[in-house]
Amino acid sequence: MSHVDETLAAYESVAARYDELNARLDTARLVDRYVEVVERYGSGGRRLLDAGCGTGRSSAAFRERGFEVTGYDLSPAMVAMARRRPGAEGIRFQVGRLQQPPPGLTGFDVVACVDVPMAYLTDTDQLRRALAAARDQLTEDGVLVFDLSTVGHYRRAFGVPTIADRGDRYVAWFAVSPRIEADAVVVTQFDLFERAGDGWERVSMRHVQRHHSDRTVRRVAEQAGLRVVATRGLVGTSAREPADEDDHDRILYVVRRSG
Repeated sequence: MSHVDETLAAYESVAARYDELNARLDTARLVDRYVEVVERYGSGGRRLLDAGCGTGRSSAAFRERGFEVTGYDLSPAMVAMARRRPGAEGIRFQVGRLQQPPPGLTGFDVVACVDVPMAYLTDTDQLRRALAAARDQLTEDGVLVFDLSTVGHYRRAFGVPTIADRGDRYVAWFAVSPRIEADAVVVTQFDLFERAGDGWERVSMRHVQRHHSDRTVRRVAEQAGLRVVATRGLVGTSAREPADEDDHDRILYVVRRSG
C-alpha cells in the first residue's frame, strides 16, 4: 500500500468520528492565525481555497470570517461530512489531492492548507508539485498559507507511547519510526477503542507524514515559483516570532508567487 493509500484509508475509516477525535484542536483559533497573516500580507481579496479541507471545520470558520470559500480533500468520506456540516451550506466541496487538485480551481486570493495536510506529502517532489499547483490557483498577488509540524512537536507528541481516556473511548498513539529526525518520514500508529455493547471495538490506522524543515520548504518553494515572505511559530494556536523548530509545535508559512 502506498503512503497516499494509507492516508486515504486512515481518514476514510474515521471520517464520521473525526471531529470528535480532533475536538481538542481549536480550529476557529487556528483559522484566526491564518486570517491575521492574510490580512497583513494578502491582497485584500476574499476568494479562498481550503486545500485539504477535511470535514470542513476550517472552511466554515473562514466563511464566518467573510471569505468566499471553496474546499477539496483527498478523502471522499471527509468531503461527504463537509457537505453536511452546519454553517458550510453553499460551500462547494470536491475530492482531489494537493499535488493533483480538481480542475478549474484558479483565481483565488488565498490558498489555505490548515492543520498540516502538507505533512502527508512524503517526498520533496510531492511537496514541489503541491506548491506548484497552489501557485497556479492563486491570483498574481495572492498568498498561500499553510502550517507544518516541527521536528520538536513530532518528538514530543509521538516519542513516547500515549493513551488518552476519552470517557467511552480510549485513543493510543506512538511513533513506529525508530527515530524522529529532521526531513525524515514519521510513521505513527493510532488505535481507537470504543465501547460496543459489553465489549470494545478497535479501529487501527497508520499515518505516514514527513517533517519538512524550514530550509527544505524554502528551497522547494523556489523550485515551484514561490517565495516565503513570512513565518510564525505556533504553540497550540498562539503565534510566536521568530519561528523555532524545537520549541514550537508548528510553523505557519506565508508564500507568494516569485514572478
